[in-house]
Amino acid sequence: MRILVISLLLLSYLILQPTYIQYLRIMGVVPNLAVMIIVSFALLRGSVEGAIIGFSIGLLQDVFFGRGIGFQALIGMFIGYVCGIPSQKYYRENYILPFFLIIVSTFAQGMCTYVFTFLIRGRTNFLFFFNRIIIPEVVYTAALSLLIYRLIYGINEKIEARERLRRKHFS
Repeated sequence: MRILVISLLLLSYLILQPTYIQYLRIMGVVPNLAVMIIVSFALLRGSVEGAIIGFSIGLLQDVFFGRGIGFQALIGMFIGYVCGIPSQKYYRENYILPFFLIIVSTFAQGMCTYVFTFLIRGRTNFLFFFNRIIIPEVVYTAALSLLIYRLIYGINEKIEARERLRRKHFS
């Protein structure tokens, strides 16, 4: 059941990101829905599942939106693993840690994207990229992050309740 629900969530991400999310564009920047999903699942399910979901979303980004395969997958896997580390030591109902981790992860992904895609191609105008793309994306993603975290939290609670009920029937 969990795999089906996560697959449907990833499929909905794949449909929403290039279509409806583009209509939310402000100053040429869209919110980073992938980072919000990765961090939310990593905090709710742990490092391993966070890394798997991060790798999956990154691979979808590479295949459908990227120029090469593997770059976004590795970044997503790293974000999922690192953000899943505190999953056992914090209260899921606390929104401060997801908010903070989404900000840091969006910033880190933006910096990695700058270094590995723009800097290597000789585009060295870092301040332009930082002020016009990274900072607005971080702010915009942070503004929507609590809504997405709450949605994924609710989905995860329903899945876990169903799994507990199923285990109870088989015990």
